[in-house]
Amino acid sequence: METSSYFSVLQRRWPLVLACLAIGLLAGLILTPSDPKGTGNQWTSSVNVVPAPNSAKELNLAPVLWTSDGGEVARRVAKRLNDPDPAVLASKVTSQLNPDLGLLAIAGKAPTRKGAEDLATAWAQETVAAFSDSQRKTRQGQADSMTPQLDKLKADIDGLEKSTTNAPIGKKATLQAEFDAKRGQYTTLVAQQQELLNPLNDPKVEVMDGLKSTPDSSTSILAPTSRPLRIALAAALGLALGLIAALMVDRMDVRLRGRIQLEDAFGLPVIAEVPRAPRRHRAGHAVLVSGRPDSPVAEAYRTLRSALLLSGPPGLAYRLAGADPRQTRVTAMPVRRVSDPAPVILVVSPRPGDGRTSTVANLAAALAEAGRSVLVLDCDFRNPATHLYLGAKPGKGMSEVLLAEQEIDLGDVVRSTNIPNVRLITAGAPAAYPAALLLRAGEVVQRARHHADVVLVDSAPLLYANDTNDLVQHADAMLVVARSGNLTADQASRVGELLTRTGVPIAGVTLLGVDPTRSMGGGLKRGPRVPTARSGSVAGLVLRGRSDDPAGDSDEDTERPAPSWAKRGELAEREGESAEDGKGAHRAESPASDGDADAPGYRIRSAQERALRNGAADGAGLGPHFDTWSTVELGSEER
Repeated sequence: METSSYFSVLQRRWPLVLACLAIGLLAGLILTPSDPKGTGNQWTSSVNVVPAPNSAKELNLAPVLWTSDGGEVARRVAKRLNDPDPAVLASKVTSQLNPDLGLLAIAGKAPTRKGAEDLATAWAQETVAAFSDSQRKTRQGQADSMTPQLDKLKADIDGLEKSTTNAPIGKKATLQAEFDAKRGQYTTLVAQQQELLNPLNDPKVEVMDGLKSTPDSSTSILAPTSRPLRIALAAALGLALGLIAALMVDRMDVRLRGRIQLEDAFGLPVIAEVPRAPRRHRAGHAVLVSGRPDSPVAEAYRTLRSALLLSGPPGLAYRLAGADPRQTRVTAMPVRRVSDPAPVILVVSPRPGDGRTSTVANLAAALAEAGRSVLVLDCDFRNPATHLYLGAKPGKGMSEVLLAEQEIDLGDVVRSTNIPNVRLITAGAPAAYPAALLLRAGEVVQRARHHADVVLVDSAPLLYANDTNDLVQHADAMLVVARSGNLTADQASRVGELLTRTGVPIAGVTLLGVDPTRSMGGGLKRGPRVPTARSGSVAGLVLRGRSDDPAGDSDEDTERPAPSWAKRGELAEREGESAEDGKGAHRAESPASDGDADAPGYRIRSAQERALRNGAADGAGLGPHFDTWSTVELGSEER
């Protein structure tokens, strides 16, 4: 896919991308804490707690570990660091005993190096202080528990001393021995108590020098400590997911958007591509051919007009006789007599929203620019809107004419519009049963041929109503309107099949809403027609484009097989040759007019003739086909 194609996808799927971006921002706001620095783990600082060198006895560090993991140390550190939540601080500190080295390692984590060092140091110091306090309380309790025993021994000693003094000589030795024993016990207990009460004899630990600080290995740009950065990261992830989703949805989208896709699906040529107009230009049912004549949309509709004038119904290309007295038979285009009926072009579309009505209005304005008088018949009784584009006043219209018991003069219902040389017969009053109205439309269409140079008929969507099938037999040509991205290949194929079975010539397809950057249908160019023996043959049509062969010369053009609509023309030619014994089905037909057999002109096939022709084709086993128009004789030159 080319870079321009990616931009086109984003232009079509921008709501999906914005939705994913909004979801990413919302997720970032909800999941990111208000203070990411408080929970970050960028730095780790560790410090060791070891027995003091002047400790009287070998110290067991297990009680020190218990003290470090207790809540008292957390409360002391929280008070020291002015942190209101000791539990959060405790979750940032780990204590690990190493009996082989005889030390207790305390590690603290914080977003900054200084914060980690302060936390580890404060935790170690408060652990030492808490352990010393706990040991002091424990030894004081042991000393206090010895006081009753000392008091009892002292009382016993005092009693024995009195008894020994007053005792007879025979018992004096025994009492003296008991007195000495009690006094020895008392002296030992007093010494033990003094040892317990002496602070110098308490087990001591200290914080070892050599604080170590290292950045956490899990820290990266994917875990920023700033809340705005985390929200921006979430938004970037949402945007990336939106882009991926847009590309996936576009890949799964089966709707037709390019010219080549529509030609292959319809089996019909695309004769005009109308770019997508800005929303401000489309406001208010504007007709851009007259309202903005210099816009790309107006030029596209003029291209459609030129295509119809060159290859459409024969009478469409001619002005009325006497319109220009300076024209001659050799140098000017042939003329149409007043008595000849004007051509009728039926504008159809597969689905609602294809832009059928806007195409009718703009095409009418473009034909009026070329000097044709145009009469528009609004036969879309289900959703009439032509009067909104052309600015016609409401009133009696097609429904009143078709329902009237007596014939109504069309001049009474023809209304002027805001566009010169364009008139309109509106749809009229709403009908309860629109399908019944069209059963009488043939006679009205035939009378309308004598009120203008061209008659344009707006109809209901082909796939949603049967109205078009009732009108097609009264038309000289059909113009299919499709909007880019509003139709699937199956629907387009069905429309092409239905239209070609009618036997009415199909001018082609008008593609609306084309992306201006992709208006050439994906970069492929249509090559020139290869001259053939018969005019109108499309058997030699090729589409040329750049070669994809890496081994080939990049400057050489390669041929792409002709689309299905070109093959249908070849099939029609073969069928005509078979039906007319090899004489050619696409010869020019001269009208059998009275008194003017030599005047150039064209005969419009009647509905009965087309039915007989199609019936003969069906009987031959070839099926329905395109009707073709004859070549134009300008003087002695055939074009």
